[in-house]
Amino acid sequence: MKIVIVGDGKVGQALTGRLAEEGHDLVVIDSSPEALRTSVEVHDVMGISGNGASYAVQKEAGVEDADLLIAATSGDELNLLCCMVANKIGARHTIARVRNPDYADQLVMMKEEFGLSMAINPELAAATEIARMLRFPSALKLDSFAGGWWSWWRSRSRRIPPCWDRPSFPSAAIWASAS
Repeated sequence: MKIVIVGDGKVGQALTGRLAEEGHDLVVIDSSPEALRTSVEVHDVMGISGNGASYAVQKEAGVEDADLLIAATSGDELNLLCCMVANKIGARHTIARVRNPDYADQLVMMKEEFGLSMAINPELAAATEIARMLRFPSALKLDSFAGGWWSWWRSRSRRIPPCWDRPSFPSAAIWASAS
């Protein structure tokens, strides 16, 4: 899969390392040549120094043939602009890192209007995951399906979790019919 990553900071470098290990064809764009040098040398990826929101830079990176563009710079607006340009050029999918909580209520509209495949708020995602894990404190492994509507877990205990005693919890009926 051809993937373009805009932003080679901590998040961008972590993504580059992980995706390079999986064998993807990667192009990394960053305005700092020094930051790019590490990724290019360590992960053997193509690096382009420049503004990731620039049409010319994205064309040079081959965004029109990319399966995915991930915008992971430190600026939310820059990430959204990168994805808008990539969408217009022809990238199949775009993902923007959007950290500002002011944008949380607008993400659905932004996804539609800006052509985003996904917008990720890392702090919100971490908080949601922690809250989900706290609902099943005895779980050894917890997996979600159907967008979080259904969970499967492995536990040492065979007791019904206390949160399932609440009538608002939708899986109580599933547990009762399965036992």
